[in-house]
Amino acid sequence: MKKVYLGLISVFLLVVVTACSVTEHTESKGHIDNIKHLKLQKTDVMITDDKKLVGDMTVSDGKNKNKQIVPTDLYYTFTIKNTSNNDISLPGVEKVKLRIEPDKDLLSVVKETIGTNIYDVDKSGLGFGLSMAIEIPSKKLSKFTLNYTLGAKQKNDQLPLLPSKEKLKKLQANALKGTLIISQDGKDVARFRLNTDE
Repeated sequence: MKKVYLGLISVFLLVVVTACSVTEHTESKGHIDNIKHLKLQKTDVMITDDKKLVGDMTVSDGKNKNKQIVPTDLYYTFTIKNTSNNDISLPGVEKVKLRIEPDKDLLSVVKETIGTNIYDVDKSGLGFGLSMAIEIPSKKLSKFTLNYTLGAKQKNDQLPLLPSKEKLKKLQANALKGTLIISQDGKDVARFRLNTDE
């Protein structure tokens, strides 16, 4: 009788544990698992008008004619490592966002150089781009990019003209004074200093 009783308890516990496991899996579906195992290994930044990286856009030349121009962007490449023993899946750009929160020094330089805070993409009036991996394999590296439009070399009705080379060099020199933030569904889930030497 004791064996049967113990057997029934074991089956009951197995059912409860399985149910909890299914519930936890269901709740985490569509969310980044093991976010604490993501580590920013390196950040590269450059100012570029490489069409393959920043694309092009159609603008008006002020004479009721359209023309193609290539904007110049501040272009960040982040190398992120998955330090866990499991692959980490990302739900996609519709749920996961990357943004840079500039330090005071960087914010001051970018406003002085461009005239607006390019990192506040909703208010800047300038474009930005984002690319990210869908999955980061265990113990592997993946690259993510963020690029912010600074202006254009050609006069047009949509983008400002680029500032001087000296101002752009100063901006690039300060571009790592900030924090990369990963958010999901509007909630910040990870923060990384851009200058990994700090």
